Amino acid sequence: MADFERTSDRWVSAGLSVVLHGALIGVLVYGWWSFRHASHPVPTLAIDATVVSARSVRGAAISAPPARTAPAVKPATAPPPPPPTPAEEQTVTRATPPPDEALKRAQEQAAAQARAAAERKAQAEAQHEAEEQAHARAVAAEQQRLAEAKRKAEAQRKLEEQQKAEARRRAQEAKALAEDQQDLTQSIAADEQALSARSGALATWEQLVQARITRAWIRPPTARAGLDCTLFVTQVPGGVITNVKLGPCNGDAAVQQSVIDAAYRASPLPPPPAAAPFERELQIEFKPTD
Repeated sequence: MADFERTSDRWVSAGLSVVLHGALIGVLVYGWWSFRHASHPVPTLAIDATVVSARSVRGAAISAPPARTAPAVKPATAPPPPPPTPAEEQTVTRATPPPDEALKRAQEQAAAQARAAAERKAQAEAQHEAEEQAHARAVAAEQQRLAEAKRKAEAQRKLEEQQKAEARRRAQEAKALAEDQQDLTQSIAADEQALSARSGALATWEQLVQARITRAWIRPPTARAGLDCTLFVTQVPGGVITNVKLGPCNGDAAVQQSVIDAAYRASPLPPPPAAAPFERELQIEFKPTD
């Protein structure tokens, strides 16, 4: 914008200078030309003549006798016209405008041209400024539109990333839950299998313990068939019995004491199966078959 103004100012200034100098030169040439032609007036011829009417001419022709032919007279040479008087010269001079008025008109014309050029410059600058403002508004609107589009795209991208992250998290949770469920199922199955094996081994071991106590039992005379007693046995590693307590028992005192003595005599007990841990306190059902 600054370059445009400086260039246009230089062209306007140069144009005004050329117009003003041309006007001054034209005024000077016109004044010189007017003064030269005014100081040399065109000479006029002086003619001596008598004005007569047509009637007198016809009367004279009728009444006058024929005149004798006069000898030819050589016309006199007219004297040169006198120089113009100051009044005539002043009249001729006044017909041409004075140099001051022409200069004034030239200056007014130059000023009018300068004003017109200044108006054209102002109009061009105003139009250029309006175009720049319109361009700036268009650029600002485009930048705002692009920024809004970028903001929406960024928000959409973040939303998609959040949705993807949520989907990955849910998939990972579902996978972990499935793995945990599978592990739990496998663990339950293994525990059930181990418990089944342990139960079978323990059942077999309990039967061995019961058989050993039964073989060590000395049946008293008062024992009846269908004897059923519960023994609470305390053992130490190696199967040595350290304490025996009698629980519910349907035999008399002699039978109950014989069962306790049989448990002590069965010590040490056979070792428990490898799948079962060592238990210090044992509950043994004593049910002899005979």
